[in-house]
Amino acid sequence: MKFIKVNLVFFVLFAATLSLNAQKLFLEAGYLNPHRSGAVSREDYFDAGRVGVLAEYALKYNFGIQTGALLNVGYAHKVQRYGLTSGSDSVIYKTFNVGIDIPARIVYNQKLFWGISMFAFAGPNIQIGLFQPQTTEASLSTNWQQLTGITSGTRDLYSYDQGVRRINFQLGLGGGFQWKKYILKGGYDWGINGLDKTGADRMLQRNWYTSFVYQLK
Repeated sequence: MKFIKVNLVFFVLFAATLSLNAQKLFLEAGYLNPHRSGAVSREDYFDAGRVGVLAEYALKYNFGIQTGALLNVGYAHKVQRYGLTSGSDSVIYKTFNVGIDIPARIVYNQKLFWGISMFAFAGPNIQIGLFQPQTTEASLSTNWQQLTGITSGTRDLYSYDQGVRRINFQLGLGGGFQWKKYILKGGYDWGINGLDKTGADRMLQRNWYTSFVYQLK
């Protein structure tokens, strides 16, 4: 809980500091689709939304540096069935996730016509997980329960010894269009560090996203 409070305070202070020094300031809200998988781990797809503030600092030749802080909230629902036939042996996983994204991008802006401009960006993104509670609902026969060791219950995957790591380093790229103060953007981030705490699998998390952005200044 202390970790969560510290990071939420950091989120607010970081966003406020950005707003004071940036040449451009943006308010962003959009859809995020994280996908977590490994060679032997089961796949998890999250439906998530995020909102936050981005700041851009101008460089020469239409280039700039863009960073910010985005709060994301997501949910994943997965059913794992066991056996050769579609019987009653199954496990339902319901997973919530709350985290912070901190991008650091190089941006190139190009004016087109009629007040429309386009841009492209690339660079790293850091995802910091705050909490990720997962509820497991197991409907297994005695044999399958003994074989898998899966039982019903709820646990935070970030705090669980055999769960996932909080920090996800990513590299990404994207682009979009701006008309006056209104922006539509999209992009993709690839995870580069393994998230499995046990080290038994190289579990990576990547995501695509699309956002609506409003330029505040």
